[in-house]
Amino acid sequence: MPARRQLSFEDLGTPLAEATLVVVDLETTGTDPSADAITEIGAVKVRGGEVLGEFRSFVDPERPIPAYIASLTGITDATVAGAPSIRAVLPMFLDFVGDAALVAHNARFDVGFLTAQAARLGVGWPRPTVLDTLALARRVYRRDEVRDHRLSTLAAHVGASITPDHRALSDARATVDVLHAIISRLGEQGAATLQDLAGAHRRATPVQLRKKHLAETIPAVPGVYQFLDAAGAVLYVGTSRNLRTRVRTYFTAAETRRKVLDMLPRAEEIRVLECTTPTEAAVRELRIIAAEKPPSNRHGLHPEKAHWLRLGTGREGLRAARLARAESDGSAQIGPLRSRHDVEPLRGLLHDAILGRGAAFERGADGPEVLGSGARGRLRRALVEDPTEVLDHVAVRLRAQVTAGRYEEAERMRRLAHLYLEAAHRAGRLRALAAVPLLIAARPSTEGVIGGRGWELLSVRHGRFAGTTLVPQRADPLAAARSLALIGVGEAELAAPLCQGYHQEAEILLGWLEGEGVRTVLVEGTWAVPARARFDAEHLAARFARTAAADGA
Repeated sequence: MPARRQLSFEDLGTPLAEATLVVVDLETTGTDPSADAITEIGAVKVRGGEVLGEFRSFVDPERPIPAYIASLTGITDATVAGAPSIRAVLPMFLDFVGDAALVAHNARFDVGFLTAQAARLGVGWPRPTVLDTLALARRVYRRDEVRDHRLSTLAAHVGASITPDHRALSDARATVDVLHAIISRLGEQGAATLQDLAGAHRRATPVQLRKKHLAETIPAVPGVYQFLDAAGAVLYVGTSRNLRTRVRTYFTAAETRRKVLDMLPRAEEIRVLECTTPTEAAVRELRIIAAEKPPSNRHGLHPEKAHWLRLGTGREGLRAARLARAESDGSAQIGPLRSRHDVEPLRGLLHDAILGRGAAFERGADGPEVLGSGARGRLRRALVEDPTEVLDHVAVRLRAQVTAGRYEEAERMRRLAHLYLEAAHRAGRLRALAAVPLLIAARPSTEGVIGGRGWELLSVRHGRFAGTTLVPQRADPLAAARSLALIGVGEAELAAPLCQGYHQEAEILLGWLEGEGVRTVLVEGTWAVPARARFDAEHLAARFARTAAADGA
């Protein structure tokens, strides 16, 4: 499943009128995220001053609500009786947030509870941009204008349409009005983008101010930027849809990352590589990082390093592998895995599911334990074709663990099954794309196209980026595709099984190909998209949610 794109420091520079913001408020059983629980979540999604939607849900804290909290909020044990648990509500809330920035009054409290719950439940936290209206209000409204910076005081001062009452949704609505008043006030001072707002309550460092001139001539186009030292060595590499806006954020108070602040004193030049599309820029960034290995970049330095779980040829069993290999000899692999530590748990899961405990191997003639042909065929099927046998095994184990009250063991089993499906699905997508000698596809585009509407064409050879172009709406995309087919031929010579050594690049291309409105224009060979549901982690989640519900978990 392609990852959802999240607002982050890499994407700052969004004009405030275009930025999607989710204003959130929580009610809880106390003030300690590590010990207390959420009882209500309320949120309002806004963009350009318009309300796009609202979210509200009571949450069963699975503990008594203290009397003083009930008195303050009006939320009692009876109020939350029958409400869903945070395990059900948090994923729904994150879906509501999507790629928006989060806003809260005293964000440390609200976001602290949300991140603590996400960590406790093993739910991936999207790390959105966070704005704190309390910190912003202290910057905008001095004590000679308001007596304090409580939400109720600020709401009254700006003439909010609703009075805060310690209930999540009403407080979130009041915070929206406070936020809009703050934006209006800061707009008069020149704040026009999301990064301006994020850094309004901070000050740029002396180094940032001294080096600010490095960004003066950066163009406003998609591309890759490189910070260089006095000797021309690459210190840091990044990418953006708008190089000018993005690079300028490095010299504002919005930039707080330690690795960047430590790098800036050594930076003497910024080199840019203009690209036709953001997709090309993302690929070029990966390739430059892999070639230059900048000291301030953390990801993508060694794309050749990966961890796979491989079923060998003949009667060999499952084992760890660092390189993906061709599977024409009957071997198979899943991955790349997140860590080498995932290999043994996955190996154990597949052995238990397919071969059974204590009967995994047959004894070979020369002594070593080897796989029987029937078992090997079932293992290969579970790796590349159908996870049903493994999922049936997991369902039985989960039911037994839940029935026995071993919930921690059940959770570990569920996560392991997710890991298996993720690795198999990832390998299936890479396998399919790597097998295509040439694929040229098109999708509707409104960025950088003459006339404002047209097509973005992408050329891929064996999972490697081979070229891209933009075509106006009335132009013939097929003619442009034929021109693309003439370039990037050398990429095919670098092809590897399952995109080994460039799987991150291939996954960027897969994300593009799986987007809305994409059409295949030219193809050599067969472009067979893997059946999504077969190895999709969402398939597992839905299936085992029913298992847990049936057993009263």
